[in-house]
Parts: sequence; C-alpha cells; structure tokens
Amino acid sequence: MGIASVYSPNRDQDRNLLWDEVSGLYSVWDLPWCICGDFNIVRFPSEREGLSSMTIAMEVFSQLIFDLKLLDLTLVGGEYTWSNSRGSSRLDRFLVSSSWKAHYPKLCQKRFPRVGLDHFPIILECGGIHEGKRYIKFENMWLEVEGFVDKVKSWWLSYQFEGTPSFVLASKLKALKADLKI
Repeated sequence: MGIASVYSPNRDQDRNLLWDEVSGLYSVWDLPWCICGDFNIVRFPSEREGLSSMTIAMEVFSQLIFDLKLLDLTLVGGEYTWSNSRGSSRLDRFLVSSSWKAHYPKLCQKRFPRVGLDHFPIILECGGIHEGKRYIKFENMWLEVEGFVDKVKSWWLSYQFEGTPSFVLASKLKALKADLKI
C-alpha cells in the first residue's frame, strides 16, 4: 500500500506541476494507494462558501481524480475543512484507489473540531481490513475442556458427504467450523 501526502501550491500554474508529479506516481505504483493533504482547491462550487460556478482549476482537479481512478470519499462531521473570517472551503481530503477501498470496505474520512488553526483536522477511518476467508484456529486449551473431544467426535461422525476423499474432508471441515462457532 502506498500513501502520498501533499501540500498543494495556491497558484494554478504551480498546482499543475504537482498534478504532473501525482500522475507520475500513479504510473509507477501498481498497488493500493491513498493521496491526502491540503490540495488548496475545491472540486465543486458547493465546496466553497459563496462560489456559484466551476473554474478551470476545479475542472482540472476533478479530471485528475477521474483519470487516476481515485475515489473522493464523503466527508463526515462537516462540509468544510478550512475556514477563516472571510469564508469556508473543503481544501483537505483523502483520495483512494478502488483497490485501497477493497481492502477497507468501511472507509470514511471524518472531520474534527478546529483547535486554534484555520484547518479542521480530518482522519481516514479504515474500520478494519477486509481479511478474505477466515480459517479455523485451533487452541490447545480446548482439549482441557471436559467433553470437548467427545463433542467434536460426535459432530465429525454425524457429517455425511459423498464425493472424492478431498471433497468429503473439505466439507466436513467446513461443517465443523460452523459448529465450532456456536
């Protein structure tokens, strides 16, 4: 997994140089990745107080996200990530690849209250990694529990499957796994 943190320049021309570098990362990283930070640009007019139309810089930023196949996660806890006496904007964000999202299906970004700065802190909450198949984990201490071995033996002998020996074994193990979860 790759993580890149950015602090984007304010000027469009300088920001475009950063977009070129980010595109270069995408071309060499063949892995789940996340890019985060202060992008100093909003994607849509709704992300800046008082803004009513798209700018070219906003279109370029949105196109970059589309071209790199990144997901712009919903912000939980507030609309904006930056605020001062003149207005508020969503400048900070986490952008992730779909393969990153596949590893962390409960992914979201959360905003917290400001503490003395003009930026609100945000975090990427992953909610645990998607582990795929779960395997039986045997604990030796189970053998110490009275009646455990007899119970497992009775379950094992009660399973009736037909097929190749490997199919029967796999089916019995799957059934035993389900019974052990009780």
